[in-house]
Amino acid sequence: MSIPLYSCCSAILTSCRFAVVAVFVLLCTIGASAQNSRRTLQAGDTLKAGNADTLAATADSIRAGSADSDSLAAKTDSTLSDSAKVANKERELGIRISKDALPATVTTTAKDSALLDMKESMFYLYGDAKATYQDVSVQSGVLMFNQKNNVLSAVPILDTGGKKISVQEFKQGEEAFTYDTLKYNFKSKRAIVRNAHSKYGDGFVISEQVKRNPDESIYGYKSIYTTCNLDHPHFGIRASKIKVIPGRVIAAGPANLEIMDIPTPLFLPFGMFPIKQGQRSGFILPTYNISDALGVGLQRGGYYFAVSDHLGVISQFDLYSKGSWAAFITGQYATRYRYSGSVSLEYSYQKIGEDYEINPNSQLSNSKDFKFSWTHQVDPKAHPGTSFSASVNFGTRSFNLRNSMNITNSLNNQYSSSISYGKTWIGKPYSLTVGLRHSQSTEGGAMSITLPEINFNLGQFSPFQRKLVNGIPRWYEKITVTYSVSAINQLNTYDSLFSLRNIAFNDMTNAIKHTASVQATYNLFRYFNWNVSVPYNEYWNTRQLFLNYNPATKRNDSLTRTGFFATRDFSVNTSISTRIYGMALFKKGKIAGLRHVINPSLGFSYQPGFAHSPFGYMYEMIDYTGRSVYASPYSTAPYGGPTNGENNGSVNFSVGNTLQMKVRSKDSTGKAATSNVSLIDGFNINASYNLFADSFNMSNINMNFRTSILKVFNLQASAVFDPYRYNDQGVRTPEYLVNTGGGLAALRGANVGLGMSFQGEKKNEKEQEEAMAKNDDVKRLLQKGGYDDYYDFNIPWNLSVDASLGVQRRTRANAPDTTVFTPNLTFRGGFNLTERWKVDVNSGLQFIGFKKVDIALTQFTISRDLHCWQMSLSLIPFGYLRSFNFTLQVKSSVLQDLKLTRRKNYQDANY
Repeated sequence: MSIPLYSCCSAILTSCRFAVVAVFVLLCTIGASAQNSRRTLQAGDTLKAGNADTLAATADSIRAGSADSDSLAAKTDSTLSDSAKVANKERELGIRISKDALPATVTTTAKDSALLDMKESMFYLYGDAKATYQDVSVQSGVLMFNQKNNVLSAVPILDTGGKKISVQEFKQGEEAFTYDTLKYNFKSKRAIVRNAHSKYGDGFVISEQVKRNPDESIYGYKSIYTTCNLDHPHFGIRASKIKVIPGRVIAAGPANLEIMDIPTPLFLPFGMFPIKQGQRSGFILPTYNISDALGVGLQRGGYYFAVSDHLGVISQFDLYSKGSWAAFITGQYATRYRYSGSVSLEYSYQKIGEDYEINPNSQLSNSKDFKFSWTHQVDPKAHPGTSFSASVNFGTRSFNLRNSMNITNSLNNQYSSSISYGKTWIGKPYSLTVGLRHSQSTEGGAMSITLPEINFNLGQFSPFQRKLVNGIPRWYEKITVTYSVSAINQLNTYDSLFSLRNIAFNDMTNAIKHTASVQATYNLFRYFNWNVSVPYNEYWNTRQLFLNYNPATKRNDSLTRTGFFATRDFSVNTSISTRIYGMALFKKGKIAGLRHVINPSLGFSYQPGFAHSPFGYMYEMIDYTGRSVYASPYSTAPYGGPTNGENNGSVNFSVGNTLQMKVRSKDSTGKAATSNVSLIDGFNINASYNLFADSFNMSNINMNFRTSILKVFNLQASAVFDPYRYNDQGVRTPEYLVNTGGGLAALRGANVGLGMSFQGEKKNEKEQEEAMAKNDDVKRLLQKGGYDDYYDFNIPWNLSVDASLGVQRRTRANAPDTTVFTPNLTFRGGFNLTERWKVDVNSGLQFIGFKKVDIALTQFTISRDLHCWQMSLSLIPFGYLRSFNFTLQVKSSVLQDLKLTRRKNYQDANY
């Protein structure tokens, strides 16, 4: 039932916009039935829903806020005084308004009954009672309103065992908390609450008593702050006094950490817990580490600077007792709908042990390392038609190995960078990209820098097409043309030799390449497709390199020429292809039919030899065997140059196959249905025959196969067959194998790979996706990789296996052929021992033929879900990177620095 509550004993309470109900109607409705049942509610009374006297009240025909009610004119003069406004309302309503009336209506509901005590000016609501006033909402088992002092009291309903069974909740705006008892003054907007449970972001505040002020600030007595969502939390930071400023911060006096109600020695002189959404400044607590090689240390401590809503800076450090230290500075910036990115500079100095402790057999030594990273992404909506992105990474060789806490990053032996700008013209068929690229090997130190690389592309167009095409296009209208031009400037060096001061223009290689192509496709006799294409390339290089083998030094002598060198190559390609279908249908059985598709193709390609006149783009050299061969002087150029020395006219043929099966089944309603199952995704055979070669006209025969079994197993295989015979000296001869009775071709190499992946059904997947969609903190963590240290216990088990077997046939002089096998096996997976225990394994096997087997780098991870905490142990039990990492941390991002870690670095194993 819903009854308007009024502030005066004459039973009226006005609203600034809605009509009031006459007191006499309310008295006539309530008074008769309530006269003999009027009583005073005691705090210890036990009420049960459904057993109390039910009030059958007849609602007034004039309802507050309804379309038929007499409404108060909203357009009142804002310049009138409060007394004048009240007088206007009295004249309009025809009744007198009490001087202590509330400025807004209080709306109440109750499922059980309502009682009005006229003598004491008390109003009682029983059974899931609710009261709403402005933006304040109170829910309780019993509500009592004192009209004399405008105080609302709320007490719970208890069962026979004294357990609270009613919902006790207070809401104001976005703030909400549960409680046992409450007193709220509508006039002063102050409240006294017993046993309040409040939620602020990811954290909870539980207080024995709370005093709430008109500005919504809260003072708590004997409070505990926690991120555990249980009524009796597993842990928390307990303080005798606490203050909450909603939307900003929670401040506590002297406090200490409690775990399972047991105080710990961790004492805090004060506590500050920000509850403001979005970024904010604060300390990043370090974790301690004890290392035999480095000493006692603090890792990843520092401070986060929330410079503005668009910029944040993370400053962290490592510090060890034996002299090692490191600094890590990362700036993160973002402007919505425009751009986002980050800049990171990291530097470390590692001193392995004291001077008198250094193990002379150790592979470790003191080192200074750095790493720089920059990522930037422009929102496509900011500048339509243009794009810009950057990913820059460079540093010293051993930085990742010595400083990374992640095994994957420790094994990374490559730095790569790219900066790219793109421009497309809307409605035009051309585009432009300008880029910078960098690659650096941390093993050999080889470095390649490309600055800049420019590409301009002209989209496909038909130069002979009519403006208005009527009917079937003519043969010349199907001719299309494409064109692109690329320019590059490249520096190849080593990181130990790289210096901006010593770079000269002659150290760089640069080139320009023009690429054009003319192609057309025609349909012949309905079932055949004929394709013709003529690709053309032109190279503009500035350097030539000539090599010649020197028998005396057993090395190649080199001669370099600089200048402008223009070369070109082209070819003519044509092919005819079709598709042949084979089908078999079955009327009975599980299999409804089979479909086999064959894709044969026959082609011809011609390319002239560019070593002879009129081209002469290649030179003749003597290799280490003493043979005279043609070589290209542009072998080290960025885009290369013509490489075909002799005329080449090849006939190419290939056959592709796919096989599918249709299976009968029944849907959920029992109706017959069919589904397609792919048996062979692809089985291809291809080879070619060179019409211009004086020997070895036939190429190797290549075969490849792929299929997916039950959408779980992915099988791939390839093989190479050689049609020529090898003599007793192990030399390939131009004699066909079939002419010597050895078969059509001999297997020279093969590879088979099998990949499989399994996973148990994920629990609560939909709920997790909804939580991530609603929680901004989760989004930020996912974007920055902050969940890398957290484990998903909702997947009961998972397993991924990749296996491969390589086969190579080797021919030796005066010895039988040998077959070399190179197997490989890697696997990763995990399973839940219980709902809260999880084990993950990442390992593999390294085979040396089939004679010796070694275990590859292996990592075990054992994790335990402790509800609001997470415990994990990562262990590499053997090998050069032997180490372990133990972490006990709070799940919530608010208290992410509250963790205990223990590590043993790989340096200690080699120290």
